[in-house]
Amino acid sequence: MTTPPVNDENTSECICDGCPSYPGQGDKKQYCGHGKSPLKVNMEGCICPAGCPVYKKYKLKEMYYCVYGQAK
Repeated sequence: MTTPPVNDENTSECICDGCPSYPGQGDKKQYCGHGKSPLKVNMEGCICPAGCPVYKKYKLKEMYYCVYGQAK
């Protein structure tokens, strides 16, 4: 497992903004690369394992990168 690079391709494939836990308010996406959100995140479910192309491409294993920080 590696930290996905933050680039246009990964950011456009990212599905964070469709997640029930996404804090919104113009927050960034691709937490697996950027790291955790500076905003309060209500852990209401993580959709990364269920359908994120970036998650699959980089063989990520964890959940809630928005809370716990980038993939390592």
